[in-house]
Amino acid sequence: MPASQWSERCLILGLGVVAVLLSGVDPRPATSRLHLEAIKQSLLERLGLERPPVVWQALDRDGLRRAHHVYHEMLSQLRANQSAAEPETAVHLLRAKLKLVPEGPPGRLEVASDFHGPFYSLELSRTASLHQNLLVLRAELRLFKEALYLPAISRSNSTWPLHVNIYKLADGDGGTPKLLGSQVLSRTSQTLDLRDAVDHWMANTEQRLLLGLEFLADATTLLATTEGAETLTLEVATQERVRVRKPRQLDEECGKGEGKCCLRSLKVSFEAIGWSDWVVAPSSYSMKFCKGSCPHNYKPASIHAQIKSRLHRLSGETPAPCCVPAGYEPMVIMHYGSEGKLVTQVFPDMIVTRCHCA
Repeated sequence: MPASQWSERCLILGLGVVAVLLSGVDPRPATSRLHLEAIKQSLLERLGLERPPVVWQALDRDGLRRAHHVYHEMLSQLRANQSAAEPETAVHLLRAKLKLVPEGPPGRLEVASDFHGPFYSLELSRTASLHQNLLVLRAELRLFKEALYLPAISRSNSTWPLHVNIYKLADGDGGTPKLLGSQVLSRTSQTLDLRDAVDHWMANTEQRLLLGLEFLADATTLLATTEGAETLTLEVATQERVRVRKPRQLDEECGKGEGKCCLRSLKVSFEAIGWSDWVVAPSSYSMKFCKGSCPHNYKPASIHAQIKSRLHRLSGETPAPCCVPAGYEPMVIMHYGSEGKLVTQVFPDMIVTRCHCA
């Protein structure tokens, strides 16, 4: 059998059927539909679904924005975990200036009609080591002078658990304090978690972060502050954020007119196969596949492939090596599950990265 026919046979055995169907060039529409349904069913099985789920309540615009943020953070973390050297964790100690605001919050609170309890301003200043490409793993602020579980404090105070509302304050006069979240502090959970606020702050260029802390009960005697202002320490653990670069043209990728074994790309859209209503991210992906001839000693996968190629040249009785994937990278899919909840799954062998002849 001629080498060109062996190449075509290898392509069909590999990923040729999927590539042809999804690119819409199969001249047999009925067969294409049947094969496409088989492919879609295989993907559903990998997702643990019997059929495409029914989305009863889709995310609104803000919900989609948050979901895509989570998706890209997970994708970045996955790529970081794949790197040869795990990013080192650094711990930064920031001076946090806590000050009682006797007159209450500067302006009307976003979700409260009345002032409920003591209001404090919390000011953080950026240091030289805090640059925009850092991912915040932890940001904890210890607010109290003594451990809350000590007997003396247990007898003297009965307001626990203590509810705290956290607001973002405008850097300057005016502006409505924006509610970032609420937390409950207790004798066993004594630190304020400011990870989200600090992570958002470090992603921009603001030199100061101004927060407001509204305590829904009087904890003035326990807070580590005096009549003026007290400097506390905010402990921030960070890692270098993975930079997502546009893929460059790899040596593995096929050039124009390339007939030898190489990597080809085909963009697959979830909208094109009717899944855009329940697949949240990504909207599409570049499905790479291997295609091309395998002449003697070209990208051999092993010594076995070299021997196989030599025997094919001598007699033709042994099939020529096929152009097949040599490496993969994972793909992350965020989608609605069978119960209508948003789930994220990782498929380790869905995107081909390299090809060889085997």
